[in-house]
Amino acid sequence: MNVANFPRTSDPTMVPTIAIPHADAQQGVRAGVAGQSTRPRLPPPSAVPTQEGPQGLRFDFNDGCRVMLPDNGQAWRVRMSDLETANVLFDIDLRSGHVNSSKRYFIPFRLEVWSGQELLLRHDYNAADRDVLIQFPVGTIGDIIGWLSYAVKFKELHQCRLTCAMGEPLIALFRAAYPDITFVTHEMIQPERYYATYSVALFFDDAEQVYQPCDFRQVGLHRTAAHILGVDPAERPPRIALSEDSRPIAEPYVCIAVQATTQSKHWNNPGGWESIVGFLKATGYRVVCIDQKAEHSNGPFRTRIPAGAEDQTGDRPLQERARWLRHAEFFIGLSSGLSWLAWAARTPVVLISGFTHPTNEFATPYRIINHHACNSCWNDVHHRFDHQDALWCPRWKDTPRQFECTRLIKAEQVEGMLRRIPGFGQGLRPQPRPPTSTNQQAAQPMPDDAGYAASGATGPAGAEEPIALAALLARPRGEVPHGGLAVGVTVAAGRLLDQAAATIAQGDRSAGASDLAGALQNYKQSIDIVRHLTQADPDNAGFQRNLSVALNRIGAVLFVQRNLQGALAAYSASLGIVQKLTAAHPGNVSFRRDLAWCHALLADVLGAMGRHAEAFEQRRSNAALITQLATAVPSDSSLQQALAMSYQSLGDAFVPLGNIDGALTVYRISLGLTKRGLDANGQDPAWNRLYSSLLQKIRDALLAQRQAAPPS
Repeated sequence: MNVANFPRTSDPTMVPTIAIPHADAQQGVRAGVAGQSTRPRLPPPSAVPTQEGPQGLRFDFNDGCRVMLPDNGQAWRVRMSDLETANVLFDIDLRSGHVNSSKRYFIPFRLEVWSGQELLLRHDYNAADRDVLIQFPVGTIGDIIGWLSYAVKFKELHQCRLTCAMGEPLIALFRAAYPDITFVTHEMIQPERYYATYSVALFFDDAEQVYQPCDFRQVGLHRTAAHILGVDPAERPPRIALSEDSRPIAEPYVCIAVQATTQSKHWNNPGGWESIVGFLKATGYRVVCIDQKAEHSNGPFRTRIPAGAEDQTGDRPLQERARWLRHAEFFIGLSSGLSWLAWAARTPVVLISGFTHPTNEFATPYRIINHHACNSCWNDVHHRFDHQDALWCPRWKDTPRQFECTRLIKAEQVEGMLRRIPGFGQGLRPQPRPPTSTNQQAAQPMPDDAGYAASGATGPAGAEEPIALAALLARPRGEVPHGGLAVGVTVAAGRLLDQAAATIAQGDRSAGASDLAGALQNYKQSIDIVRHLTQADPDNAGFQRNLSVALNRIGAVLFVQRNLQGALAAYSASLGIVQKLTAAHPGNVSFRRDLAWCHALLADVLGAMGRHAEAFEQRRSNAALITQLATAVPSDSSLQQALAMSYQSLGDAFVPLGNIDGALTVYRISLGLTKRGLDANGQDPAWNRLYSSLLQKIRDALLAQRQAAPPS
């Protein structure tokens, strides 16, 4: 055969392949791969290819197509081709050494080897009745549950003798369900046995596509296994075998799991889980939490079992978890391992996630995401997930928008999805809904909002994302009474109030979608409506309060647009209205909260304008009002949180005045209040954020103090 016209490695169609001297074969292969991509820790293949060929050459398909050529005094020629695409991938002449294809995922290779002009070996990949190893990383649950069915498809397609290597806990779940597959731990692998080996994992830095033909973030976490193994990507849950499959409790129940390895996976709505547990129990279900831990911390964030949920947490076998899941009416969880286990148990899964795109996980009709918020950063190839950062939020970390992907998923959205589940609540006896902290906060949102605006915890007033707007958008509703709830107004006036409230709500939605021009137009329309009402009835406090609400929103939008004079005018007008209301109704707690809020908003814009002395006076007024409110109701945790935030913001206001001692004093008062709040409710992310922020501010102030001190 004339080989003179075969393609050479210099051809542009050639894929680089490692060719190294025999003595350093294995070392060179590993080093060459490391230079191209960072690979998860998986057992290496045997140092010597496992299949024997003529004249002492050896080959196999363990970690790519490999050939080892002895020095027999003649020139060797090696050619590798892809049988499916009909491309010649590599062609080289060498005296001896070790050749390894650059691609390590499944390719139906044809391997041809010549000695001189004699074709000694032509081998087409064929795994039938041969031993193949598919290895998975240890320490992960959901990934492997999603990947296993593709390993099964590989076995069915190639009719090979399949071995799967994984962690021991998962082996117990799968071994009896797949008696024709050998399951081993990494320590039990005998690499010299296998004709082919494939590694299925998440390869974040595989820019050269060495281990995967396409980035897993673009095809879905589980479907990446299909692409690595060259099988049909259609998903199907794996089979699992349970040693005990009886129903754990007689009554209808729901399983939940609220914990995850990183905070971005959590449902970061502070009262979300407690609200849903209350809703489910009121419907008649028992609610069982099956997390590994009853409480878990990610940096300053602590997450606990929701109030009212039954505790089945603990470090228990996956088979026991699967037993609880298999008999549950449905499961509510996150983008984490227990959701994948519920999928394998054929239990309906309500999956709450914002940091992953819905294509990342298995298909479920009950997938919950808020597309109005930032989302899907995990699947964005421009952001590399940091396994060491429990607070990973690549787009908005340390800003008011951190973790907004799930913080803005409301309990109402989840409740609506639950009602879509066929048979939801049927045959159950409804129970009285227990009171939750979520409901209390919704009834009295003002202290939290005033604290947000006053806190400065997420950045200075002149930052790109102003605190005032973030706080306004974080409000569950505006402080806008609807006409149907108003007292002492005509039907016509009530309808106009409803129209004003709806227009403000539309403005909030526009602002949340970054349509600031549309939001401004809506808020101005609301002002026009309310001004018409106030002209007819100037003494109506409700009308005046509505006008103040709309002015504050206009001020927030102008603030974001950097129209600071316009924002100052709007906030000042709102403050004037609320001061009159407070003077006329000194016992009205809501008006005093509004007044605190207005002082905080004015401090924001004055600080951004560089008018720091005036901003300080507004902060001091805010802190004084919040102190009065919190002292009057010491049991109100939301007021205590607003108080701690107001003191932190007062400390911030000391700094540009050069009074570091004053800032430190106030920061330490705020820190004491925050520690007390954490002891009472460590699950609330706002307390955790405030604690972390205060520690940093105190460190910065101490450093500034030392730098300003005269040398001794």
